[in-house]
Formats: sequence, structure tokens, C-alpha cells
Amino acid sequence: MKNYFSFLFTALLLTGITLSACSGKKKDAEKSKNDSLDSVKVVVDSLKKIEDAKPKILVINGTNVNLRVEPNLTAVRIRQLKTNDTCEILEKGKQETIDGSTDFWYKVKHKTKEGWIFGAFTSIKQKQETQEKPKTFTPQKKSK
Repeated sequence: MKNYFSFLFTALLLTGITLSACSGKKKDAEKSKNDSLDSVKVVVDSLKKIEDAKPKILVINGTNVNLRVEPNLTAVRIRQLKTNDTCEILEKGKQETIDGSTDFWYKVKHKTKEGWIFGAFTSIKQKQETQEKPKTFTPQKKSK
């Protein structure tokens, strides 16, 4: 009987050690997976911040789109913009539904004027970085 209890105790001890070791591996694998997901999230967030930091251009798709003093239809009109006119986006304003179209108001700069445009008549593009051609050095011949 003493041997039986000894065997049972040893079996239970070994089972506990095995379960503990497996549990630890599972926790390590889970931690590694979570760390990997956190790393991916950090990279995605960083890329989003970089993308958001790039200047964006609002391209007018409608005809006679009003640039207004404030983000509402009753605000004073500064000027009307034509199809394919472009503006630099300064700020994204409130969301609103006008005549069944839901979009945001955008504070923009068009030439020298700043104002608000309802986004339903526009599209957003990334501002293209202009790259200057590298300057080349051409040696001049000395005259004799």
C-alpha cells in the first residue's frame, strides 16, 4: 500500500510538472504573439502618422463650388471654385449631411484666400513632392 501511495504521489507530481511546463510554454507563446501584434500596431500607427503629416490637396469636382467664411451654408461666400481647381487642406471640420450627401467641411487655402468647402464636391489627393533636378557642375574653359 505504501508503494501504491508513493507511485500515485510520483505520478501526480510528474503530471503537475508537465502541466506547469506546458502552461509556461503556452504563456510564452501567447506573450510572443501579443508582442508581435503590438509591434505591428506600432508600425501601422507610425505609418498612419507619416501619411497624415503629408500635405493634402483638395481637388474640386463640382462646378461653382463655394468657398465660405465659416463651415455652413449660410456663411458668406468668399469665391466660387471651378472643376479641377486645387486647394491646400488646412483643417478637417465637422461632418454634416447636405442634400443627402454626408461629408466633412474642410478649411482650405486657395491662392491667397482661406475658407471652408463642403467635401461632397471634392476629392482628396496627396500633395506631390516636387523634386529639383540635381545641379550639375560644368567647368568653364579659361580664355587665353
